[in-house]
Amino acid sequence: MRLDPRTKLALLFVWALAVFFSPGLPFEAGMMVLAVVFGALCGKARLSVAMFAVYCATMGIAIALAQVNLGIFSTLFNSFFLLVRKVFPCGLLAAIIVSTTQVNEFMSAFSKMRCPREVTIPLAVMMRYVPAIREDWGYIKDAMRMRGVSPTLGGFLRRPGLTVECLYVPLMMSALNVADELSCASVARGIENPAPRTCYLHIEFGTADAAAAVVAVAVLAAAIVLRSVA
Repeated sequence: MRLDPRTKLALLFVWALAVFFSPGLPFEAGMMVLAVVFGALCGKARLSVAMFAVYCATMGIAIALAQVNLGIFSTLFNSFFLLVRKVFPCGLLAAIIVSTTQVNEFMSAFSKMRCPREVTIPLAVMMRYVPAIREDWGYIKDAMRMRGVSPTLGGFLRRPGLTVECLYVPLMMSALNVADELSCASVARGIENPAPRTCYLHIEFGTADAAAAVVAVAVLAAAIVLRSVA
């Protein structure tokens, strides 16, 4: 299933509102199931099922700890698991949206939404920044293993000085270089050009967008109604 990027952004916004008005854990679990179905339709079934499994395990631990009186720690754990409970449905949907939408699709959507360039340019650089840093992170870890340095917490505790030298210093330098390279590349590709932006991908609303919007609005309406009744 292929959706318009504007529809995906609207879905994420409505999903966040539905989580805010959620009447309780069962409703949020239902939202997670819908998000898993959405991920499967978008071709991200493995990611969706993995995050749903983590969600179920986390909620199982939360329910088990709720039966035990741990004093002040009970309040601490309950607050933490409540935050996780609220973040997971939106986090899963956001992960699916980001992994199934290219940067140029987002840029075209923002252009059609008449977003100012002060917003779109930093977003474009940021969305290309994370994958570049992730790639450099893999190269740095490979280089550390060749030198016999473990890029793990255990390796840091055993040899903190060498780990910092081999990991954090190259990563900081790489981050600075990537930021400069992306800024120059964006300018070279005409990101500051005042002319209307073009895109070879055709972006428009379709039947799938309408169906997804109806489901999202129905979930939000159900959350508001059930919360008012409860």
